[in-house]
Amino acid sequence: MYNPMGIKHLGGTMTFDGDPVVGATRRARHLAQWIDPSWRSRSSADRNVAGDLSGILGPYLLSERIHLTLAGDTLVIACRDRASATEIRFLQREIRKNLQATGHADIDKVHVLLAHRPEHRPTTVEHPRVMPATAVQALQLAAARVDDPGLADALRRLARLGA
Repeated sequence: MYNPMGIKHLGGTMTFDGDPVVGATRRARHLAQWIDPSWRSRSSADRNVAGDLSGILGPYLLSERIHLTLAGDTLVIACRDRASATEIRFLQREIRKNLQATGHADIDKVHVLLAHRPEHRPTTVEHPRVMPATAVQALQLAAARVDDPGLADALRRLARLGA
């Protein structure tokens, strides 16, 4: 019996004994038996497609700007940014040719979409602006010596804001 995520459930709890490093591959094989075979084949097919398209999409895959998924006869390429999505759309024909040449004849369509992920944006912290007393005095002195009344008023206002 498999749950909706494709994991076999028998009830109870599973425990593993032994050294975690020595028994790692044995445990991985052991865990694989609990996963529905159709799900295992789907994930291995995704890996095979990514490997076969590494010649075209290698830089995108390495920088994790795209993610590939198979949905039936459609290869879905989720892009992190608009620029990558636009570039991949222009490469769709080459991607389909490559898939046909590498034995993925069952993949008929390529769907490129923009995956919206919330980006972490640092919050800006307001720092109070403090004007040194010497700068305030310099502005007041400059306002007293300037002949232009508009400039003198502006320098006085600036000096009052800093005080």
